Amino acid sequence: MNLELLKVGCLVMIIGMGVVYFFITIMIWVVDIASKIIKFAGKFFPEEIEEEKYTPKKSRANNDAEIALAIACAAAERSKSC
Repeated sequence: MNLELLKVGCLVMIIGMGVVYFFITIMIWVVDIASKIIKFAGKFFPEEIEEEKYTPKKSRANNDAEIALAIACAAAERSKSC
């Protein structure tokens, strides 16, 4: 085994890991600065809060009819496969 190739391989590995470490450090700084800018801008441009438009059903008879229909459909499907 050539010792010179091993030295060059280790050097390339260390340089590559250094580049990755440098890039991740820069990326963390950029994300941190961006989050601070967004929080600052959020004070002047708040998001709209949507109200829930869900209204519960008041009619119980209609719900019972839907349940009965679902049971009938399930029974019909089961009898087809048997």
